Amino acid sequence: MGSVAEVPPDWYRSGFPPITAAMPWADRTEAEVDRAIMMLRPEGGERVLDLACGIGRHSLELRRRGFEVVGVDISPDLLEMAEQEAAAQSLEVSFMQADLRELDLRDEFDLVLSLNDGAVGYFETDEENRRTFEVVAQTLREGGGHLMQLPNVLHAEAHLPQKSWIVGESTLELSDHHWNAEDRYIEGSTVPIRFGEVFERYEEIPFRQRLYTAEELTEIYESVGMRLANTFAGSGKARKPKPSQFEIFVEGRKN
Repeated sequence: MGSVAEVPPDWYRSGFPPITAAMPWADRTEAEVDRAIMMLRPEGGERVLDLACGIGRHSLELRRRGFEVVGVDISPDLLEMAEQEAAAQSLEVSFMQADLRELDLRDEFDLVLSLNDGAVGYFETDEENRRTFEVVAQTLREGGGHLMQLPNVLHAEAHLPQKSWIVGESTLELSDHHWNAEDRYIEGSTVPIRFGEVFERYEEIPFRQRLYTAEELTEIYESVGMRLANTFAGSGKARKPKPSQFEIFVEGRKN
């Protein structure tokens, strides 16, 4: 694994090559959408914005369940894969290639999803990262909900540095995580390894993400006209974050 000093400021522009579509976490789409629905409690048929949608796996699953969905991602390669899959499944989903900070979609959505990070905290400065929350608030209708799935800062403070791995159906993901306490970033790299008839090790992928406490998120939401409505464990149970949780789920609501 490489040094965290090698992470470029705009790592997110090239940090999700097509091989990421086969990462172990991509095997869990239906269960992840089940969990998001349990947390946000939609009535059905809502208009959903899927931020940093990647290959569109959540967007497509939500469309299958009757929601109207727009997926946004910065990567044209991943969006091409999403559009091909939508066509193959005869699903009508709108996909947009854009840097989410530049979105100008106002009062259009009932729900916004930032799943598997959703690019929250990916940007170069705190000001740029807060822009994500401004955009979310602008896109939501009154009373609309925002669900984030993020690494847990309490876990990072207590347990990093840490090396770990996740095994999927066809890919092994090796991760090396470090905690930058001064800047409040989790940093490191992942390495995808494809297995089966052919064993293939891909290039190391650097990452860097600003993490937030529940108190920080409460303040940020309030600054954009929203409120932190709930925090959840991965089981879907509402509870305050604990250091034992690698990730947390946060529900925001527009006032």
